[in-house]
Amino acid sequence: MEWEIFSEKIVGFSAEIEGGKLKFLRKLKDHAFAVRVIENNKVGFSSGKNLEKTIEEAKKIARISEEELKEFPVEKPARVEKIYDRRFENPLQEFIKDEYEILINSVEKAKIANALISHEVVEIELKNSFGAELREKGSFSFFSIETVYEEGSGFAQTGRRELELEIESTARYAEELAIKASKAEKLNYGYYDIVLMPHAVHQLFSNTLYPSFSAENVARGRSSIHKGMYLGELKILDDPTLPGGFVSFSFDDEGVMARKKVLLDREVLGFYSDWKNSKKFGVSGNGLRIDIDSPPMPLPSNIIVEIDEEVEVESALIVHNFIGSHTTNPISGDFSVECLNAEIDGRAFKGVMIYGNIFDFLKKIRGFCLEKVQIENTISPAIRFEKIKVI
Repeated sequence: MEWEIFSEKIVGFSAEIEGGKLKFLRKLKDHAFAVRVIENNKVGFSSGKNLEKTIEEAKKIARISEEELKEFPVEKPARVEKIYDRRFENPLQEFIKDEYEILINSVEKAKIANALISHEVVEIELKNSFGAELREKGSFSFFSIETVYEEGSGFAQTGRRELELEIESTARYAEELAIKASKAEKLNYGYYDIVLMPHAVHQLFSNTLYPSFSAENVARGRSSIHKGMYLGELKILDDPTLPGGFVSFSFDDEGVMARKKVLLDREVLGFYSDWKNSKKFGVSGNGLRIDIDSPPMPLPSNIIVEIDEEVEVESALIVHNFIGSHTTNPISGDFSVECLNAEIDGRAFKGVMIYGNIFDFLKKIRGFCLEKVQIENTISPAIRFEKIKVI
């Protein structure tokens, strides 16, 4: 029998704000295990807080499992900088209270419907029967806010691996969106140049585009792309080694060294893969867990979107956020989404819908606007697209 033990310790504080008032100030402390065992080339998975019971449960599942795996990887970790801020070792409770005061003082006209401030330290330890023994500690700060003003609303978020969060600027951005939305007009149907702001880029791309680069989805016929396929004038990188990246790591959740890879450079060049699919696709390092209760699967790390030509934002329909992006089709790339916080030259519009196919959509890229911003695992500038049908 071969085995793998994945241990995750989480310590942190979070503040939940509702109706402009501090609702909860929570201390988080958790330690859990995820175990995989291989018997007769069949793999069993289980998770829990008691290691011995978790191991026994994984053994039982391996005996009836249909999923095959022959071995676990043994690799050295990469050197990745700025993923842990030692200031997280200081007491966080008073610090997060000060952040709450900054938040309250940052929103002057709108109301804070809800907000979340979170700081966590995650410590990972991975061992397997092939000799792997890896440890990593990472820090994560996150802030999201929804504001309302009369009939309008606005949403914004930010995340970092450092202690400080851009609370004031993020809150004011959300407030500005809500105030504009309160005066929103109806937009005439037609074709418009549109600019997706980084929040909107992440919401659309993560649900329609990124799943197509999964090696497992390609192997199972759940991807509409193939190598050599032209997808537009852009470059897409998957880079877990990015210093300070929100999804940076020195090894993935299976123990494979983090490696930067090019997924797209006008044409499809590669895919991201976990260990199980690595033999077929010749690449690994993206075996990640959604949470401790999920086995590793191919998932993207930091996705960096690069576009060469810089263009202006004027006279375009600027979209700050989408509603319903999670309902898109990750296999075909089809989407139909409602724009939240859309404007043209400062005039806000409501009830705006955009629909289409992400692979056709990418071919209409005209250029980028503004600087890159990281939203969760997407690092992208605002992107301008030509002649998009808006209803």
